Amino acid sequence: MDKNNEKQKIGRILVPIDFSDYSLNACYFAQHLSARHEAEILLFHAFFNPMVDALTFPDAFTYQSNMAEVFHELERNARREINEFSKKLKIYAKLKNLENIRIKTKVAAGQPADEIENIIKSFDPGIIIIGTRGHGKRTTEVLGSVASKVIDTAGTPVLLVTQDAVLKEDRRIKVLYATNFDDSDFKALESMAGILSGYPIAIECVHFSTTTDPGEYVADMEKLTGMKKHFNDIYPEIPLECHTIENKNILDGLNRFVEDADIDLIALTHKKRNLFYRLFNPSLAKKLLFQTKRPVFVFN
Repeated sequence: MDKNNEKQKIGRILVPIDFSDYSLNACYFAQHLSARHEAEILLFHAFFNPMVDALTFPDAFTYQSNMAEVFHELERNARREINEFSKKLKIYAKLKNLENIRIKTKVAAGQPADEIENIIKSFDPGIIIIGTRGHGKRTTEVLGSVASKVIDTAGTPVLLVTQDAVLKEDRRIKVLYATNFDDSDFKALESMAGILSGYPIAIECVHFSTTTDPGEYVADMEKLTGMKKHFNDIYPEIPLECHTIENKNILDGLNRFVEDADIDLIALTHKKRNLFYRLFNPSLAKKLLFQTKRPVFVFN
């Protein structure tokens, strides 16, 4: 890790929105990060394009003519809503004394996941922030399913923000980093240190152990100790502690640790063969990402 990365600035923040309350909270998080990094925020909304199915109708020309009017109305509504949405953010920035917040807006017609993939390529954000309903609420909303695809395909860190999540700037932010000793751990920790630069943070590095072999347990502890030493040598100002959790129910063990340690933010990597794939089946993974009470950072 390069210590200079700690002070690297995020130049652009992408926030896909659907005008919901949880999208609004994601935008609040984006504004706080923007103020720290002097980053440009792009609010992006994809709306349904009725023209795509036009050729499937027998009288395609008549259908297209009618749908053209519908399309323009949908586009006008999307632009009106996104402008109203950005006005709310300006009010929030003023209330929170967040200065020099630069917000741009863009709407596009098409499937949200496809259009977000396109805007990621053209806008090249340093981070993507997406709102989710969070703990105890339905996870079948469009933006939630889109977030799943973005996590799978984007090469950019993704921050999932629940509707009730609060960025506690008045204290040190406690981050749980879940590790399975993947090669990408240090890159993810480096990226997180850069994104959260300017915030006082403390990292609780947690390994979920499923072994009953004493030798493997000792080896895991040695890896954690090595990880802690390596990180502390480069970032001595960021406290990092390591823990091993033994619990057959991984999700339960994680949630218990989050509550007991008063964790503010969960972070993990999302690559094949890492913790996400080894310890969480798809159902548990989705519960972690979309039903936790805490914001979740996902690094690719």
